[in-house]
Amino acid sequence: MSNDRSRHLVVICPACGGAGGVANLALNQARELAHYFRVTLLSDSFPATGLDGVTYQPLDPPRFSWLRRFGHVPREIAFTLSAKAALRNLHGSAGVDIVLCHGHAVAALAAGPVQRTLGIPYAMVTHGDIFDRPKGTYDPRLTWFYRQVTRPAYRGAALVVALSPRMRDLALRGGAAPERVVVIPNGIDPAEIGLDERATTPSRAPNARLELLYVGRLSVEKGVDVLIAAAGLLKADGVAFRLRLVGGGPEEGHLRAQVTQLQLERDVAFLGPVPRLALGPLYQSADLVCVPSRSDPLPTVVLEAMASGRPLLGTVVGGLPFMVQDGQTGWLVAPGDPVVLAQRLRRSALDPSALAEQGLAARQVVGERFNWRSIGERLRVQLSRLLDGDLAAG
Repeated sequence: MSNDRSRHLVVICPACGGAGGVANLALNQARELAHYFRVTLLSDSFPATGLDGVTYQPLDPPRFSWLRRFGHVPREIAFTLSAKAALRNLHGSAGVDIVLCHGHAVAALAAGPVQRTLGIPYAMVTHGDIFDRPKGTYDPRLTWFYRQVTRPAYRGAALVVALSPRMRDLALRGGAAPERVVVIPNGIDPAEIGLDERATTPSRAPNARLELLYVGRLSVEKGVDVLIAAAGLLKADGVAFRLRLVGGGPEEGHLRAQVTQLQLERDVAFLGPVPRLALGPLYQSADLVCVPSRSDPLPTVVLEAMASGRPLLGTVVGGLPFMVQDGQTGWLVAPGDPVVLAQRLRRSALDPSALAEQGLAARQVVGERFNWRSIGERLRVQLSRLLDGDLAAG
């Protein structure tokens, strides 16, 4: 294998200065790959602190702020065109050996044309798929745009990095070559969520209030409405609980109305967005972390909860079965069914010892399977094989 440190890897990801899951994954991958490659990160924003071994190259595409909520598609197109121009210039000045794209639009509209004209291969990390999202997830204009770029991105990629087996299946359905698809999940660094790993959380006492936590976007695909409906059933059965919802999103108004309709104002609390460094104590104060998604490729919240020693209650969708071992590190139920969800919550309330045991198992699993150093090494191996003409899917 060639000396990777002589090779120049360019990572392209929008909004790296934000707090989103896509940016977090891109930054962590760039940091780990900088141990093996020369790494340049192209983005329109960056975190305040640098990453060792990673060169930041800013992009300044038009923001189209005056379009307000209609500006998403123009912004994405502007970002990809800006990235394509920067990539060509960078290759002319410093040489580029391989490109790692975060998202279908960047792959199809920026790296794809460069691969065809200059022969620079691109790898793509899939964070979601338009064909795996429930109706109403996106604005119709955005849905149309994603449909235009998703299949070309899969078909043109020299390597597709799928975050879970479900995402691998979607990539294959979208036209990716089977030998060029590899499953490499997200990772977790407990320090990112302000987690004190030395702290111990006492087990829930029998008959104590069940502490439930949801962390994530308040949007259709996340299924928070199903969780609130299940909470209503739980209350009707006389189970004492508190549900805290962390995050914001387009469905917040509807969810607040649902809480009022079910008379759950004293049982459900909307905490709004919370900085990642403040999440650790929130996780550790919960008995059970709920992920009631209708669609979810590989939710970071699962890794955060597991690192905090908390069991998960999730659904059999996307990457959740890949992450949660049903009956060992949490439980999995059918999506969209508040009755089944409430039944599982009720059983959890009656068995605090099982909650504690599964939380301990979850912490062990996340340390073994989802640490960044091993994930970075796995990604490095695949990129090096691609460059050496010896790519093997896995």
